[in-house]
Amino acid sequence: MLIPLVLAGILMSLPAQANPSQPMARYFGMRHGESVPSSQQRICSAMAAGIDPRNGLTERGRQEAQASSDAWIAAHGDTIRRAWQQGGLWIVSSPFSRSRETAEILVERLQHWQRQQGPALAIRLEADLRERDFGRLEGQSPSGPLYRRVWDQDATDPSGTPWGVESAAAVQRRGAALMARLEREAAANPDRVTVLVSHGDTLKILQTSAQGQSAAAHQDPSRVKPFQTGEIRALVWAHPPAPAPAAGP
Repeated sequence: MLIPLVLAGILMSLPAQANPSQPMARYFGMRHGESVPSSQQRICSAMAAGIDPRNGLTERGRQEAQASSDAWIAAHGDTIRRAWQQGGLWIVSSPFSRSRETAEILVERLQHWQRQQGPALAIRLEADLRERDFGRLEGQSPSGPLYRRVWDQDATDPSGTPWGVESAAAVQRRGAALMARLEREAAANPDRVTVLVSHGDTLKILQTSAQGQSAAAHQDPSRVKPFQTGEIRALVWAHPPAPAPAAGP
């Protein structure tokens, strides 16, 4: 099935928040299913490698994405249906093949559930949801100990860039910028449900924003619960993301 891919445009208006205590839209984070690089314990974080179809999902990863999609639909069916019928169900994905393929499976399961009775669903690709760039560690394995070295550095200096790795603080900033854009759009439909399909580090660091924490907190599982492969769960903001300023003339 061919699913349209929609790239984000520039938004021109700045609406007021309807509820000062929560984001205007409901947000769910979804980590991609098991990928070929992760099954090989190989770091794959550069854009060129990430969008390569050869670095997409494994069969196990496809099964994980399908199972979690079905479970999410079963748990939130009424909310999903209401948002979808009003054109407010948004699937926003990292452009990496493993995330895009996961998003496609989610859309397929949604369409199977509703027998395509709702409006057509498009996948919106957002570069700000991409994998964290692991710099000179790209392509290296085994990935687990290498990630741990980076995370240990994050704990003491979230703005640091050892080995040319994108800092946790930089990932937090781009996640916050995306949320600001989405919040501006949410004013047109306060019942909107948005699923952010992304990567382990990106989602953990996005949670630090949601919880009002330093990006350093992402490396501590007692403070920020990691996403398992294929997992979907709600992202709840302690304080609403600030909408981005209106574009100038």
